[in-house]
Amino acid sequence: MTFQETFEKCISVKPPPTPEFLPEAFVGSFYELSEETADCLPTVLCGSTIEFPPIYKLSCDPMDCHMLLYTRTGSGNLLWSKKNHSLTEGTFLYMDCAPSSFIMEAAQSPWRISIFLVRGSLLTTLDSLVPFDGLLLHTFLPNHSPVLSGMERLLSGSSSANLRNKLTDASLLQGIITDLFIDAWKLEAPEDKCAPYLSEIRQYLNTHFAAPLRLDDLEKQYHISKYRICHEFSKAFGSPPVRYLNLRRLEAATHLLLTTDRRIHEISLDVGFENTNHFINLFKRETGTTPQAYRDAHRG
Repeated sequence: MTFQETFEKCISVKPPPTPEFLPEAFVGSFYELSEETADCLPTVLCGSTIEFPPIYKLSCDPMDCHMLLYTRTGSGNLLWSKKNHSLTEGTFLYMDCAPSSFIMEAAQSPWRISIFLVRGSLLTTLDSLVPFDGLLLHTFLPNHSPVLSGMERLLSGSSSANLRNKLTDASLLQGIITDLFIDAWKLEAPEDKCAPYLSEIRQYLNTHFAAPLRLDDLEKQYHISKYRICHEFSKAFGSPPVRYLNLRRLEAATHLLLTTDRRIHEISLDVGFENTNHFINLFKRETGTTPQAYRDAHRG
């Protein structure tokens, strides 16, 4: 039995759907699966960005898969394990669909969501490493979050069974889930035990990456030599402050390239690069391609 057949067997819809009703109305298109990867690597079973039909209430029996759901506009309700969860704009849901049935319906239309049903033994392993009880609802993810940029890249991928596609999807899914777990549970790395002022600088760079950075200003603020700051920051976080900042800017730029139609020089300014050529050169150095070529390749 194919996953689409399993899905159709597990769901019920009220009011009764019209003859033209398709399961894709609720979960996007179904992907071709590869026998080589489907049972081990994280694999997309179906997904897309859709507007959940406002008049329907979907009930689904337990299924052997996980759900990723990001609410772009509007809101919906999810009844899972006898608890109601409000899926408001900007929330990100990661859920194990196997333990319990669930019910979904739109609350405020248009409820526009990006949704994927996924499967793979690695997901179970990842779930076991953190206090995940079957459902994780993250209520705030910044626009430059790697979770969201990963979702955008997943959406721009292909549904064919080509091995390259499956490996790319597996890498993106693992990245999305691990980044989500790290952020949701504030998992500490050894470097998080560094001097408080270093963590303070990193937090500032994460949230104010578009602002200019002057090492002289850091030196005055913390009364520590800028050379010592660079040395200790690099030892704690793997790169000196300027490089760390540039990587955060490039991460934000990647998100804008995939989710907006803004021009390259506009994106460069948005993320804090005053010189567009400098931005393009840095982007190419880190990704191996120019911003425009990257956008063209990942947005079809």
